[in-house]
Amino acid sequence: MFTRENLKQLHDLTQKVNDTKEMSSDLLRTAQDRFKNRTHKLTREGKEIELTEKVLWDETFYLGVGCQAGKLLKTLHPEVFEAYRNQDEAAAELKKFSIVELGLDYSQLTLSDYLKATESLFELLITEHENAKNNK
Repeated sequence: MFTRENLKQLHDLTQKVNDTKEMSSDLLRTAQDRFKNRTHKLTREGKEIELTEKVLWDETFYLGVGCQAGKLLKTLHPEVFEAYRNQDEAAAELKKFSIVELGLDYSQLTLSDYLKATESLFELLITEHENAKNNK
């Protein structure tokens, strides 16, 4: 199940997910902090209203990026949405790798899966130790 190569790849992919999460969170936080009081005029139910970006971000959080607020914010802050797309892609790549290469879906890890992974890692360590001992 585990090899040094796929463990390294697992760590690299995990780091990529963490890096993209940090980037997307930073970009979102920056956009929200800098522009929270900027207002935009929207038409809703035939009436023109004015909303702050803070309200638009809240609507997007609860209603999704396909809502009117999300579509507007996507044009105003494309870097934020691109960063979240990159984060989703990195997470999907990690999930696919863990299922295909390790036989585990880390997002739904059971106690049995955890124990199998631990046993496999232990077997790898024993094999490496025996190989090192035999090569002396």
